[in-house]
Amino acid sequence: MLALDTNILVRLVTNDDPLAAERVQRVLDLELAQERPSMVGHVVLCELVWVLSRLYGYSLAQCQQTIASLLDFAGLRFEALPTLLIAYEAWQQHGGDWADHLIGAQMQALGCEAVLTLDKAASRAQTHRLV
Repeated sequence: MLALDTNILVRLVTNDDPLAAERVQRVLDLELAQERPSMVGHVVLCELVWVLSRLYGYSLAQCQQTIASLLDFAGLRFEALPTLLIAYEAWQQHGGDWADHLIGAQMQALGCEAVLTLDKAASRAQTHRLV
């Protein structure tokens, strides 16, 4: 199994460099043909949302739809999928920062009571506690 870096997903999602996107798609198609899924880590998904929102001007809804589309992509596997799905559901329901929801879900899955934070916006999530 191969892991995907953020720039691979950015090329696929935005097609901002058609030649690079085509190269990426060929490699992924070859991997799929050999029944080898590709792994996507939590950090990569956080970076992806950051890049799409900050550099490409994607709205919250567009970022959420992008993650949903990736989750439905047959050839992708995700780090700690149950945790990822909990974070995604919270993000859809409450909006806010994707990384905060993922951090909260990840820490709860590891048995933490809460994530201590100085971030007032993050502290609105049930998984966080303002210091």
